Amino acid sequence: MTLNFDADQPVVGLKRQQALIRAVLGATSADETRWLEWKSRHDVSKAEGAFAVSKAILGFANRMPDVAAQWAGGHAYLLVGVEEHTVHGVQTYDIEKVDAWLGRYLGDLDRYQFTYVPYDNGQGLQHVMLVDVFPPRWGDPIHPLRKEHQRFYPGTIFYRYAGKTQPAGPSEIEALTERARRAGQRLDVTIDCADSAIAVITRLRGVREQLLELLGEELRGQLERPRAQLTPYASVLNIRADQRSPQQFLHEVDEYLRQLNDAISYALASKLREAGAPSKLKVVNPGETFLAEVEVVLSLPDTVEAHLADDDRDVDWPTRPAVFGEPQSVPFVGRFPYVSPHAYMPAAVRDPEIESVDGCTVIRYPPVDLRPHETVLLDPIALFSTEDRSEPVTCQWQATATNVSGRVQRSISLPTQVCDIDITLPEDAVPRVWAATKEDSRLDKE
Repeated sequence: MTLNFDADQPVVGLKRQQALIRAVLGATSADETRWLEWKSRHDVSKAEGAFAVSKAILGFANRMPDVAAQWAGGHAYLLVGVEEHTVHGVQTYDIEKVDAWLGRYLGDLDRYQFTYVPYDNGQGLQHVMLVDVFPPRWGDPIHPLRKEHQRFYPGTIFYRYAGKTQPAGPSEIEALTERARRAGQRLDVTIDCADSAIAVITRLRGVREQLLELLGEELRGQLERPRAQLTPYASVLNIRADQRSPQQFLHEVDEYLRQLNDAISYALASKLREAGAPSKLKVVNPGETFLAEVEVVLSLPDTVEAHLADDDRDVDWPTRPAVFGEPQSVPFVGRFPYVSPHAYMPAAVRDPEIESVDGCTVIRYPPVDLRPHETVLLDPIALFSTEDRSEPVTCQWQATATNVSGRVQRSISLPTQVCDIDITLPEDAVPRVWAATKEDSRLDKE
C-alpha cells in the first residue's frame, strides 16, 4: 500500500502532524522511506530507546542534500509510538531530559526538534513522539555515533537508505566526505539587467478599475428587471427559463470580472511583447565552481504587474454572463466519436511562476545550471505599471543552488520606460455608459 500523504511540503502544524500519523496507520512497513520512519514502542529514558531514536536521527542527518530535497522540503521525520493500524503512544518527558538522553549518542548534533502529537484512534487520547530532522546542507560534517551501544561502537556512521537505517558503505562515506568538503564552497552569483525596463503606462491609470466597476454595476443591475416569460413555442425551439438564482448570477459576474481583469493584463503583456519591451535578467556565475539548479526569485512592489512575455497565445477573453432572467437556448447534446489521446505527450517546459505574496509581486524563475564564469539569460517577463514614475524601481532577489550551500540575497534597480500602447476590448466587455462616451472600444480612450 502506498503511503497516503502529500510530502511536497514540510510537516508543519497539528493538522499535518496528525495527518502523517493517520497515513502511517494505513501504511505497511514497506512504505518507510528516505524521509520517514516509525517505531511502535520505545522509551527514550532507557538506553535502548534513546539509541534507537538517536540512530534514526543520525541516519537522517547523514543524507545528501540533493536527495533529501526531493521530499518534505528536505526534512525527515521519525514517529515513535505508532505502527500500521495501531497507536501505542509514548511516555512524555521534558525536553531537557530527552536532549540529554539523546545527546549521549548524538554529541553536538542539534539539527532536530521533537514534539508530542496528541492523537485519538478511538481508544482514548495518546501521544506520539514526532522528531523533525532538519534538511542536510552542503558543508555539513559527517555525524558519527558518539557512545557505544551493544555491537555499535563510537564512530559508527549511520546512513539512511530507502526504508532502513544502517552503517554507511564505502560509496556513502565518500559522498558524505564530499558533502563536508564543500563547507568552503558558498553560492556566489550576480543578477544583472540584460535589457530590462518596467513599462509605465500612465494613460491606463485608473481606467481599468473604472471599466470593471461600471461593467459590474451594469451586470448586477439586471437583477432588478422582471424575469422574461416563455413563449408558447419555447419547448419546440429548445428554449427554457433562466434556472439561475440571484446568488449564482452574482457569482458568475464576479468570476467574469476577475477573468476579464486577467485578460486585460495578458493583453497588455502581449502588446509589450510585440513592442519588444519585455524585461530580461541575466544570472552570472563569477567563480570556478559548477552551480547546479540555480533558482532565482525576484520580488517587486505590488504596483508592478508581471506576466509571461514569451507566450504567443491569443488573448482568451472571457464570455459575458447570459442576461439574467432571459430565456436561454439549450444546446443540443449528441453522440460524438471517442478520440483517444496521444500515446505520448512531450514534457512541458517549465515557465516562471508569478504570484502575489505579502504585498509583493514574486517571480520564481525555473532553475538553471551554470558552468564556471557562465552567464545565462532568464526567461523574459513583461513588467508594467500604471504608476506615474520616472525613477528606477528597487527590487529584491535571492538565489539558491542544489550543490553548494548558502543563499544570496541582494537588490537590483530596474529602470522605467514610458510606453504608449493601447488595447481593444471585445464589444461585450464595454459597459453601455462607457461605449456612449467613447469613439471605440480602446481601453485608454479619453
